[in-house]
This record gives sequence, C-alpha cells and structure tokens, in this order.
Amino acid sequence: MRTGHKLSLLALVGGLSGVLGVGLATGQAPQRRVTPHEDLPAPNGDKVSPMIGSTASGANPAAFTAGDKVLPKPTVDRPSAKQPKGGEPVLGAGGFGADRDTVMTPDDKTGPDSRLQYVSVFNPDVLPFKRMSSLDTAGTDYVLKIARPALTEVRVTGGASDKTRDRFWGSVLLQLSPGVDVPLPSVAPDMRILSYEVKPKIALRFEKDGADNFYVRSDESNAAGTYRLVFLADADAGYFAPSLPNTRMTPLVVATMTPPELKPVIPDSVRKAAKKTLDKIGIDANMDLNFAFNALVKYFRAFEAKPIPNATGDIYRDLCDSQAGVCRHRAFSFMITANVLGIPTRYVQNEAHAFVEVWFPGKSWQRIDLGGAALHLDVSGADNKTLHRPRAEDPFAKPPEYTENYTQLEGDITGISDKQKSDRKRSLDDSPASGTFDGSLGSGSGAGSAGKNTGPDRITPDPSLPSVTQDPKKQTPVLVVTTADARAFRGDVVHVEGRVAVGGKPVADKPIDVFLAPAGRGGASPIPLGRAVSDANGNFRQDFTVPGSLNLATYEIYLASPEDAYYNASLSD
Repeated sequence: MRTGHKLSLLALVGGLSGVLGVGLATGQAPQRRVTPHEDLPAPNGDKVSPMIGSTASGANPAAFTAGDKVLPKPTVDRPSAKQPKGGEPVLGAGGFGADRDTVMTPDDKTGPDSRLQYVSVFNPDVLPFKRMSSLDTAGTDYVLKIARPALTEVRVTGGASDKTRDRFWGSVLLQLSPGVDVPLPSVAPDMRILSYEVKPKIALRFEKDGADNFYVRSDESNAAGTYRLVFLADADAGYFAPSLPNTRMTPLVVATMTPPELKPVIPDSVRKAAKKTLDKIGIDANMDLNFAFNALVKYFRAFEAKPIPNATGDIYRDLCDSQAGVCRHRAFSFMITANVLGIPTRYVQNEAHAFVEVWFPGKSWQRIDLGGAALHLDVSGADNKTLHRPRAEDPFAKPPEYTENYTQLEGDITGISDKQKSDRKRSLDDSPASGTFDGSLGSGSGAGSAGKNTGPDRITPDPSLPSVTQDPKKQTPVLVVTTADARAFRGDVVHVEGRVAVGGKPVADKPIDVFLAPAGRGGASPIPLGRAVSDANGNFRQDFTVPGSLNLATYEIYLASPEDAYYNASLSD
C-alpha cells in the first residue's frame, strides 16, 4: 500500500532543467516477485566498489561486501570503564592480548600447549593469524629482535580499495595518553588504514616500525583514558595466498634481488649452525627455488610436539635435529634457516600462535603457516563474524603433523561455530574468497572453477523476470521506505531512509538494494542506485548518486533484500 510520499529531482544537464517526480514505494507487505541470481549492474557504470554507504570526510562506510557476505561496521560504542575479568583486552594497558613482544627468546618446552586463548579483533577474522609482534633479526644467542625499531607514519588513505586487496574491519579498545605509542594488531605487513572512527572523538596518528609492527597514538593534550577505535583496513590479497615467483630462480637470486633494508643480518655462528640444517634437509642456495622452498616448508611442518631427546644446549640445533616443538619452535627455527638460505623471513606471533612471513621478488611478503599443537583453543570476540577466505589454497607440502592441528581448524576449538568452520573450509569453487566484490558472488576463483553462481540471490522489482517460491521455513522481511529528500539534482545525490522488520521486530545487518523505477509500471525497467545495510534498529540512512543519464519522468523507489540463511528474499510494495 503506497503512502503517497513524493520526491522531485531537478535535472541540470547541458543547461536544461526539468523535474523528476519520484513517488516512494513504501508498501506494508513484501511481494513474492523475486528473481534468483540476478546480478545488479554497477550504479556508476564500470566503477564497482565493495563499500556500502558514504565515506565522506574520512568516516567509515556503513558496510562492505566480502565474498558472498555483507559485513556491517562494528559499533563504535565503548563499554564501561570497569571491564569484566577475562573481557576484551585494552591495548596500551598491558596484559593478555594487549602486549607486544619486542624480543623472543626460544625455549625448550616442546610438548603440546595445553590451552591457548585467542582474541578476535578483525572481521573477516584471520584466525589464528593476527599480527601482534613481528621480529626480523637474531643475535648470536638466537634471541629474536626488531632490526629497525624507528617509527614512520602510516597515513589514512581514504575509503578507496581495489580488486587486488582484501578488506577488514578492526575494532579495539585503546588506553591513550598524549604522545604515547600503543601497539595495534594488523592483518598484513602492508595493511592500509582506509578510514577510522574513535569514541570519544579524537585525532589519531598511525605508525609502523621496520618489521611492520603497527602503532597508534594521539598527540592531543586531552588524550587520556579508554577509547573505542573502529577502523577499515585493506591488504594485498597475495599475502594470504602464498605462491612462488612466476619466473624460475634460485634462493641465491632471491638474495641478490632483496632490497638492502630487507637483507637479514646473520651472525657467523648462527649461519654456521643453519648450514648444518640445510645439509640435513638436502637443499642449498643454488637449487631451483620451487624445490628448495617446498622441501624447507615440508621439513618444519613435520615437527612434532614432543620432548627434545638429547639436548645439547644449542636450542636451534636441538630443535632442528629432533624436529620437536610447537608453532613458536617451528617458526623460530624456520626463520633462522630460511634467512641463511637467502630468503628474507620474519617471525610473527600473537597470544595464541606463531608463524612466518617470507619475501619474494615481485610477490613482497607472504604468510606461511607451519602449524602447531595445542589441546584446546578458546576464541573470544568472534561471534557473528565471518572467517577470512584467501583467494587460493596453500600450495606447499602438508604432512599429517601440519594438517591435524588448530591452525587448520581441527581439534578442540571453542568460540567459533560449526557453521563458521564449515564456511571457512568450503572450496573456492563453491564459495567466493573474502576479497570478491565485483558482482561475481558465488563464482569460484580457484583452479578448476566451473563458474557456479551459488551466492545469495540479488533481486530486482522488474515484473517481467521469473519469480521463485519462497521457503516456508524462513521468515520474509517487510521493507519500507520511511522518508527521502523532497528535492535533488540529477547527477547529484538523493537521501533515502528505510527500515526492515519481521513481525514488527527490526532486522539488523541486512543488505538492502535501492532502485528507481518509472512510476505506474509496477517496477519495470528498474535503475539500481546502490546498496545499504540496516543498523541495530533495522533502519538505514544513506545518500545515493542519481544517474546523470536518467530520463526526466516520475519514478518510484523500491527496496529489495537478498535471501540468506535466515530470511527469504524480499521486495517492497
């Protein structure tokens, strides 16, 4: 049932002006005219963006598209000053999940870890690969450190991102003091801060050191207390999907092509010890990189959680000779060995896991997981989040000691649901990677993809398109346009507000596509304006660009929402 709301658009094109009358379609009951797998053309021609909602003035968008999901902006509200015991860590206050290690001394406790705890701060969640501490050099005593601790600024780049990068929400609590640098977790060494919001509002400065450890601080004199920081970041998708250079080369060639600032400084005693390990594995710097690196990964992934049988006091040699240890032992000994082979390698860890980053010409840094061993992993903060899906599977050897552990989401893991695990393990032929946003929802990006479109339905109000039968086991949302601008210019923006509810109760985090359609034609020839997402109260408020090529006429506004695991697809009246 229409309410009679009207909107006039003033079109100023080529010196001509005219009025576009737009009546709002604000029906009280959704129609069943829905079309499955109907991809929407980009509202702005070929300019496709994952962002949903305005990013003006450096503010965060309302949401972004990640594969076949829409990820709304986390709330910027902060909890009370008194945190419950075992609650969310406060970065800058110290303690579990908030500290950064600037040195790491390898230990000989090589049995399985009993219980590990991991705090999720990103969405999609890179579980368990959050970067908290990155170390890139070793002393004669094998103690790992940061070679270049000086900080450089990381500028906030704005909301633009592209198809080569994956996007993430970050949400953390900060304990700020004027001019004090606070360690900030990251998803990758080249992470960019696209936008941020902080409550209470204050200006922030982002920085990182030579090992790409990130920091945040405020230089304002009144910066004191606990703040909630919500930021939008992106990173090179290749970091999460490791692969070797496309051209044939050797580790020696990699070492020759390494920039001076990334060349590892290795004491002679450490180099001598590592060469014994390379001889044991049977590789050297003049071999084909593909063979040598795969053999290296296989050797350290085959470590087992067991005691060192005949300890000599040389911790590196003891670990390598016995292939004993969990994630931190594997990552430490791999880092030493790979650096001596000629491949720049870092040791990276958080409160629950350690892994390595390797650098290759033309590829930059890439994440290599070597596995680990723990009797239990307890994850906090991952409720209602999606787990990050890289764009390609790890191509390197996977012995049983690697595949049967928590980094592969095997074993006793609490804090994430079976559905989250299942979604993460789906093949790329069945579900898109997290970086997909160009309209190919559901089309596989892995080798052998058949291009199956298995993503959620995206529907239009066009009555000429075939309808589908809605699932009687699911509820159907009611979509209503509540208000819109009285006047707007063609080629400018129109402000639209609406709500989504089921049985009178609001539906949060629901993606909503907004259309214009010529009035009186029942939704025929719809023009997509863009996508919004409902907030916690089921409402959305968003500005949409009105196409400059739109004919002068009277239009109606329609809302559509795709089917998902909980709700049928829906269309406003």
